Amino acid sequence: MSSYADALLEFYTGEVLGEAVYSGLLAAARSDDERLKWATLLQLETETKAWLRVPLVARGVSVVEQPADRANGAAAAEQLKTQPWNVQMQALQGTIKNDFVPRYQAHADAARARGASDEEAVCRAMVEHEQAQLEFAERELAGDRTGSLEPVTKLLRFPLGR
Repeated sequence: MSSYADALLEFYTGEVLGEAVYSGLLAAARSDDERLKWATLLQLETETKAWLRVPLVARGVSVVEQPADRANGAAAAEQLKTQPWNVQMQALQGTIKNDFVPRYQAHADAARARGASDEEAVCRAMVEHEQAQLEFAERELAGDRTGSLEPVTKLLRFPLGR
């Protein structure tokens, strides 16, 4: 398993990528409802990225954002932006469920195995962060258009108004 510093960098890179994806999808939103939802997800990525800088700097890990990470996110948004909403939600659900949650959970499990409770807390927060986005997508796919943002907004320090 990779080091905690590697996990932090992976988390940070994921937030940079996520910001680019959500920003691209926000720019292509087709309704006020979609704009609010993409903007709220973008807010979550931005707040989380800022929060991650504290443990990154404490570990001596660079907080410089790599242009390639933004470019990868923009490319993903470009592929999704013309798709119907449910296809966008399916893509979000699949990526988070099959990629991000398992990888981040593995980092949390490794931190627990090392007996590093401070590291585990950061990793668990990142698992919760991904699970909130997953729950959003799942609620959208189930037809819950009014309550879908609740798992995301409860994590926000600066929630966007309706």
